[in-house]
Amino acid sequence: MSWLKLSEELVDRLLAEGYAPYVLFSGGRDSLATLHLVNKNALEKGVKVVAVHIDTTVMTPGNLKYVRETCRELNVTLKVLRPKEDFFSLVEKWGFPTATRRWCCYHLKIEPMTHFFKSIKKPKVVFDGIRREESPRRRNFPVVGWRKRFEALNCHPIFHWTKQNVLDYLKKFKLKENPLYKIFPRAADCWCTAFKTPEQFKQLKKHYPQFFKKFVEAEAKLKTGGSALFRQGRKIYLRDL
Repeated sequence: MSWLKLSEELVDRLLAEGYAPYVLFSGGRDSLATLHLVNKNALEKGVKVVAVHIDTTVMTPGNLKYVRETCRELNVTLKVLRPKEDFFSLVEKWGFPTATRRWCCYHLKIEPMTHFFKSIKKPKVVFDGIRREESPRRRNFPVVGWRKRFEALNCHPIFHWTKQNVLDYLKKFKLKENPLYKIFPRAADCWCTAFKTPEQFKQLKKHYPQFFKKFVEAEAKLKTGGSALFRQGRKIYLRDL
């Protein structure tokens, strides 16, 4: 498992240099593997890890429960961050986010993380579960770099792992993955509509009708006649699914 050894050596080096470790934990497989990897190596050095979860206010029901239970089982301190305003309040102001107007990522995730990490003045490193193969845009990312916005080092310790590597790691350490994977291809910590499909929302309607209803109600409040989804130049209304 050379891929694992390289990651462990990277994490060990950063911990040995005295950086306080924080791990972004969404509840997905990649972030679970990252959290366990960092915490495992930190425990050997007597260092405490803090898991950071962003409650986007529009995550799949049950996701936060899983996040809390996992951190409790790993004996990791959990910090839950939330945006200033919830998703549906922002939708009422600005309409649903689209691929070309993605206000959701900044206001729901980046902004609360920025405030939190800037408030921590000691040297710190923020670990995340980003992997190179997930997106062509990520292929040239540095594995370790300075994140000016957070005033912290940012490290992607499983950057070179494949999806199979992640699954092998979870199996090796008998880690309980998010039960939401039995329903959705991703654990879905955020249902902002920029890249969601009608098929995914049909699944949401089937399994979590009350949560789905919130999106339909938000559509109905838009005075411009906007829709939750916008694909190939046409509006797709969730009320019609």
